[in-house]
Amino acid sequence: MVTTAWLEAHGISANHAAKLTEAGWLKRIGRGAYCRAGDPLTWESGVFALQALSDPAAPPFWPGGQTALALQGFAHYLPMGHDTTHLYGSGRRSQLPVWLEKADWAGAIDLHQDKGLSVDLSGSLTDYNPPGAGFALRISTPERAILEWIAITPNDLLFSSELVDTFTGLNTLRPRRLQALLAGCRSVKTKRAFLVLARHAGHAWYHRLETHSLDLGKGKRQLCKGGRLDKEYQVTVPEAFTDEH
Repeated sequence: MVTTAWLEAHGISANHAAKLTEAGWLKRIGRGAYCRAGDPLTWESGVFALQALSDPAAPPFWPGGQTALALQGFAHYLPMGHDTTHLYGSGRRSQLPVWLEKADWAGAIDLHQDKGLSVDLSGSLTDYNPPGAGFALRISTPERAILEWIAITPNDLLFSSELVDTFTGLNTLRPRRLQALLAGCRSVKTKRAFLVLARHAGHAWYHRLETHSLDLGKGKRQLCKGGRLDKEYQVTVPEAFTDEH
């Protein structure tokens, strides 16, 4: 799929696009988007259309969170039956175009804001080639994706089996990339919750993080009602996740 802006950037005016549509070469997909006639429509092709003219380092929208983790081989540890595509956008006013937001062929899409994780942070994005497609997407790295997921999760679900089981499979995360993302993250809740969950998982990369250099804010925070205070990160969490367990 491509947008009218992409067509114009490649010398195809609106009138020319209309003629190509009449001739059966192109198919109009709502207002502002086209696809090559006969090509299958997927949410991946829709996201490609949104990213095609953007800076690869800072696209307007990108697959992140649970979706990015699943695309990179961590689906085994994610809950079954979650067919929603999680897209992230930079800026509070970012909004998907109607041709994608209302598209039956794209399935369910949840759009989230970056929640204190600027997209231009080092180690944020990587290339992903959808199977059988002739294009690549920019998606969140596993290190960024898990932080994105934590950032949008309500406190009462932070220590649910979904996140805890996913952490079990994150044994290949890169500590240098995590360090850069944590240093640039502006959400104290996200950083503290991530570190508690990471410590609980016990992967080797956790012990290579320089947690003392991170800005974790001041004072105590409550991430779990009725829990116990974790003295290392000053958060109230389920007892099984405290530093004294």
